[in-house]
Amino acid sequence: MNFNNPNTKNSTAVIRAVCAIVFCIFTFVYLYFYQADVLAVGQHVLSGGATHYDRLIGCVIITFSLMLLQIGVYTLFRLDKYCHALTYFPSLLVLTFITDISQDIDRGFSFGFWLWGGPLLLILWTCLSLFVRNIQMYTNVTSSGLFSRAMWSNMAIMIFMFLFTGFVSNDNAVFHYRMRAEKCLLKRDYDGALAAGVKSLETDNNLTMIRIYALSRKEMLGEKLFTYPIAGTSDDMLPHSGSAHCMMYPNDSIYKYIGAKTNGYFRTVPYLKALMRLGLASSAVKDYILCAYLIDRDLDSFVRTLPEFYEVNDNLPKHYREALTLYTHLRSKPYIIYHNTVMDTDFSDLQALERKHKTQAAKSVAVNEMYSGTYWWYYMYADK
Repeated sequence: MNFNNPNTKNSTAVIRAVCAIVFCIFTFVYLYFYQADVLAVGQHVLSGGATHYDRLIGCVIITFSLMLLQIGVYTLFRLDKYCHALTYFPSLLVLTFITDISQDIDRGFSFGFWLWGGPLLLILWTCLSLFVRNIQMYTNVTSSGLFSRAMWSNMAIMIFMFLFTGFVSNDNAVFHYRMRAEKCLLKRDYDGALAAGVKSLETDNNLTMIRIYALSRKEMLGEKLFTYPIAGTSDDMLPHSGSAHCMMYPNDSIYKYIGAKTNGYFRTVPYLKALMRLGLASSAVKDYILCAYLIDRDLDSFVRTLPEFYEVNDNLPKHYREALTLYTHLRSKPYIIYHNTVMDTDFSDLQALERKHKTQAAKSVAVNEMYSGTYWWYYMYADK
């Protein structure tokens, strides 16, 4: 088939077909691979948890519905030739609106910008479409091939509208990681929850709380916590109003896991210790308490509490051994003296690396390259 034949009877049929294919591919891929988790939380919150968003079915239904909307728009405006792609604007506007979900949607739904921005954009588009329809009768399309001016004009319009959708919709990476992690928690897929955003240095206190819970479920909290970026303090390790919390995964499930829930605001460590005194704490609480001290960089409390839960030896989780090594080197009269040949050598190498660099910034970069993922890096350099 020769798409570049100037004698093609229907010179715009190919343009319409290509635009439809490009639109369907973009919409499906955008929804299925990028916005599925955000749509899931939107449906969960707005339905009060009564309905569940299915990734594949949702993509198909939304894509099909938006194509029907485009067909209706085309029937009404009959935009062809160089500007046929404009008939997809209302569909992409709807797509942008449904994926522009606020990170605070669980605190109340608001139209925000869309209350006035949506109608304004539609009015401007309508005026432009009427103008284009009036002048298109004076333009001829001699070729509708894949490399024709008309085709590239439409593709340029489509790309511009795709960029608009991408920029205006929710593109907060951490929010996407959080929602993906929560969906995994609902399936008890703790590895999947930990994999969400694992290669990114961006995080917040909500995502940190979710990772702490997932690591605890895998009994890896003391081993791998500081391989992830940490945000917040120990008081964000458990969900409560106004701070770290889940949107889809039941917050009560986290409290059930550690033992029990109390009403109102509380600080994490005193609350966990109260659970232990009352005999309500689960076995996970010991690592929550120890890691709470480490997150707050409270080495003295960590060292004094550690023997209550663990025998101090080389079988301790990695971050606990790192904290003990750091404590032993920092304190002139340590409460516990801990030595491990490998740990001591690594820490000495870290100190030697620091001495090679004069500025704090240079030290931070050098140590990060060699020791990121250790408690030493977190204690001495993270967020400082």
